[in-house]
Amino acid sequence: MKKAALMFLSLAILSACGRDADHPAQTKDWYVQHDTERLARVSECNNDAAQKVTPDCQNALTAQAQVVAFGK
Repeated sequence: MKKAALMFLSLAILSACGRDADHPAQTKDWYVQHDTERLARVSECNNDAAQKVTPDCQNALTAQAQVVAFGK
C-alpha cells in the first residue's frame, strides 16, 4: 500500500513539473519565423537543463539548428 501511495505521489509531482505556464510550447516553424524570441528561448534552454528537455525548448533548439544550417 505504501509503495502504491508513493508511486502515485511521485507521478503527481512529476506531472505538475511538466507544466510550463510561463512558456507555452511554440512550434518549430514559429521559432524559425521569430528570430528574437528564438534566440532568447535558446539562451534560456541552454542555461537550464530541466527546461532543455521540454517540447518548447526542443522546438526552439531544432529551429535554431535549422536556421544555422540552412538559413530561413
